[in-house]
Amino acid sequence: MYDAENIGFKEVEAISASISDKVLVFSKNDAVKEVCERKLFLYISSYPSGSNQADFYIIGNLVGIIASLTEQQRDTCQFVLHSQDNSLVTAFSFQCKLHKIRHNIALEPKTQIQPKSPIIEPKKSVQSLEQRIYEYFKTEQTTEAVRKKLKQPKSYFTKALNILIKANKIQRVSKSKKTWIRANRK
Repeated sequence: MYDAENIGFKEVEAISASISDKVLVFSKNDAVKEVCERKLFLYISSYPSGSNQADFYIIGNLVGIIASLTEQQRDTCQFVLHSQDNSLVTAFSFQCKLHKIRHNIALEPKTQIQPKSPIIEPKKSVQSLEQRIYEYFKTEQTTEAVRKKLKQPKSYFTKALNILIKANKIQRVSKSKKTWIRANRK
């Protein structure tokens, strides 16, 4: 199972699976869909948009597939998760252990889960994604460069970027259509 919203297009494109492997890719990205069609992978995008929706759908599908397996199939199959999302990795491992299914986590989580400390930290002011994007366009640069600096999935970044464009807060630089900067306010 591939969490393409978490690992990205290049990771999906690099998948090498045998004909007997069943590869499920969860994404709403058209480029990922094209790769899946070319490689005969099962592309799944019918989950709601929003935070962790793909994760919930992955776990739901995992449990559904496990429930449909015979005892003999359970003994011979192995589920492999390709994601760096700590919460998804934890839920996936739990379900596989609960149902006594062999499993593997193919990628290292982005950061290790830290034990919760009893110390209460003061709340930091949280900027919206639009505000954080807007801050980066003090200087001329490409949207992709900003997205990478913010480490945001393309779908969330594009929605926030479109809000800034429609509000005329950022604009393309005339000499290059690929670079953007804050709009001149008159």
